[in-house]
Amino acid sequence: MNEGIAQTATIGVIGDVHLFWDGQDVSFFNDGGYDLLLFVGDLAGYTQLRGLRVARSLQKLRIPAMCIPGNHDGLHAFQLGAEITPRAHRLRNVLSLGQASRCRSLDRALGHVELVAYCRRRLTLGGVPLNIVVGRPHSIGGRRLACIRYLAEHYGIDSMEASAARLRSLVDACDAAPILFLAHNGPSGLGERASSIWGCDFRKKEEDWGDRDLEDAVRHARGNGRSVLAAVAGHMHRKTKSGKLRPGQIEKDGVLYVNAAEVPRHRHIDGRKRRHHVKLTVTETTANAEDVWV
Repeated sequence: MNEGIAQTATIGVIGDVHLFWDGQDVSFFNDGGYDLLLFVGDLAGYTQLRGLRVARSLQKLRIPAMCIPGNHDGLHAFQLGAEITPRAHRLRNVLSLGQASRCRSLDRALGHVELVAYCRRRLTLGGVPLNIVVGRPHSIGGRRLACIRYLAEHYGIDSMEASAARLRSLVDACDAAPILFLAHNGPSGLGERASSIWGCDFRKKEEDWGDRDLEDAVRHARGNGRSVLAAVAGHMHRKTKSGKLRPGQIEKDGVLYVNAAEVPRHRHIDGRKRRHHVKLTVTETTANAEDVWV
């Protein structure tokens, strides 16, 4: 190895799949030279059965991969509707019955692909040491927790404050290696317009729809002298309800924020079907993201 040449890790970040995954995706990533794949969640659509089929296909991947469950993973359509409809909030706990079983089925279907939430993984990829800190699962964004009954029973999390404290503890458990955050929804603090990277585009009032607990964790890490390379997530589709495009990445205070939710990730471009992902290249001091259509 030549001295002075930085070691480099190459990570594939796959945005909200929503069933757009097939054997050609598997073949590409198996031969694509990536050190790790990160799925930001929402493998499923509105039914879990088809989402499980996607998960079983991911078992055919021959490289390490992690997936954080999104708000469509483990939730049926009625539960999801209750989570996002203010007047239906009282039904959330009733409709969440069975979520634990559905999440276990997803975990089994994924096989060796790790279903992750509220955890830290210490890896060395391409010679680059990394702490991967995984955020809150099943996020729908905004000021409150989704799936609160499930989070309380399985993670002991019953409030945004408790979630923020858990994420801070994961940061504190990291060693001196740089940190990469993996989440379903990105952090707050990055814009209040509907077209901001995690802005709300489905209500009349524009607002920041990022996760406050994740913003707190990034701030806590940086405030304690930790090196935070990037935070990767999805959830808020890049094309907004009004047809505008939100940015796929921005940099703030030395941290790269990537929204990989190019939906649908399968499209016909110039008469040919192409598939989207983000190529994230990191060294111990830098992170760069590139949109790739193959």
